[in-house]
Amino acid sequence: MGENTSKPAFGTDGWRAIIGEEFNLENCLLVIKSFLESIGGQNKKIIIGYDTRFLSKDISEQISKYISFYGHEVILSNAPVPTPVVSFTVKNKGFDFGIIITASHNSSLWNGIKIKNSKGQSIDEKTVSSISEKINSSITKVDDYVNNNIEITCEDFINEYLNSISKFINIEKIKNTKLKIVVDCMFGTSTSLLSKILEDGECSIIEINNNQDPNFPGIIQPEPIAENLKKLSSTIVELKANIGFGFDADSDRVGLVDNRGNYIDAPYTFCSIADHVLGNRNEIQSICTTVSMSSMIDKIAISYGVDCIRTKIGFKYVAPEMTLNKSILGGEESGGYSYSPHLNERDGTISALLLLEQLVDSGLSAEELYINQKEKYGNYFFKRSDFKIDQNSKNKLTKFIKDFNNYNLFNLEIKSIDKKDGLKIIFDENSWLLLRLSGTEPVARIYCESKNEKSTKDLILKFTNYIEI
Repeated sequence: MGENTSKPAFGTDGWRAIIGEEFNLENCLLVIKSFLESIGGQNKKIIIGYDTRFLSKDISEQISKYISFYGHEVILSNAPVPTPVVSFTVKNKGFDFGIIITASHNSSLWNGIKIKNSKGQSIDEKTVSSISEKINSSITKVDDYVNNNIEITCEDFINEYLNSISKFINIEKIKNTKLKIVVDCMFGTSTSLLSKILEDGECSIIEINNNQDPNFPGIIQPEPIAENLKKLSSTIVELKANIGFGFDADSDRVGLVDNRGNYIDAPYTFCSIADHVLGNRNEIQSICTTVSMSSMIDKIAISYGVDCIRTKIGFKYVAPEMTLNKSILGGEESGGYSYSPHLNERDGTISALLLLEQLVDSGLSAEELYINQKEKYGNYFFKRSDFKIDQNSKNKLTKFIKDFNNYNLFNLEIKSIDKKDGLKIIFDENSWLLLRLSGTEPVARIYCESKNEKSTKDLILKFTNYIEI
């Protein structure tokens, strides 16, 4: 193979690129060769899965043959699978690593590679650095190899995963209700998962967007946020359904919509799961989440007498802290939640089942459940705003974050400042701002929470004017 001029930028969450441009077979094999050189040794056991995107199946087959050629044991999924299924299978089979060809919630133009360790979690920073160095070295080159006669073992990963999940949830209780549940598969890998778990019951699962289409028609990108779940909301209202779930393309994130078609913001969905697990399920252990999560989660933790540990943004920080603190739950504000007895990694399917279990236990409607939650823990409104910035603005904001040490802002007393990841300014128990610069794109993000929509929007507006974005 020839000299590669545009090389992949590999990070902790893997690598993503435009299909047919930087995402091509040569670059994919370069990533894999650099990975194999980084882990060293022979006879590693590696699970490989892929999503529904263009080239995912083809690339996964080529990668499987390439890894086998270099003397490692490979099992390839026999169909598109969610990322959490690969994470579970690695852990369940006692394999060394998992690789999945996916670009998660990116648009149809993108594809990528994620690598998981033996626990099903993101690989550590040391391995990431080594892969990145090898990709960029002139020594690591992808040589021609003969792959015609290499046979790959293909297996079904889904059934063992579903059987395992079913042991953690009171499936019969959910099955014996007449719940009408709408699932937006967003043309990805979640197709038929909930149906298989809840089949032969009285509840009904209605799937929409459940053909596995790599174009993701009608949505900008397969991310389960309010603007992408309008069809789910209207279907719930039209069918008088009880609840709805939207899954991103690789099914590690879930979005929640109530029986009135209202999207529940992801931080409060995590709060619902936490209230259910700590309360109804009486699993009293610590919770781990990021600095950008709602303050409601702290109130919930206090009410059950458990610690709430905060990390930098990204599940690569949450998962190790969950292990360290024996946390029962992990969550991030973008809709990725983990239930540790199953997996210390994001999993949309078990998250949806925990929410269904809560709905059944409560005897309330999904709308009433959320109203109840606010009555119990207080009113909160969360919003994130993204701003494109140039290098000059980035330098200015970096200095602003480093130097900021005020005691008040906009005539509001500052209770505390947290610089764990960006700048978090905490005014009171339900009002805060977080400024964070993206490490991968020219974007500044402002996260904000306050008691209602107006005060949150006002805070963001005042702050953007103050920092002159």
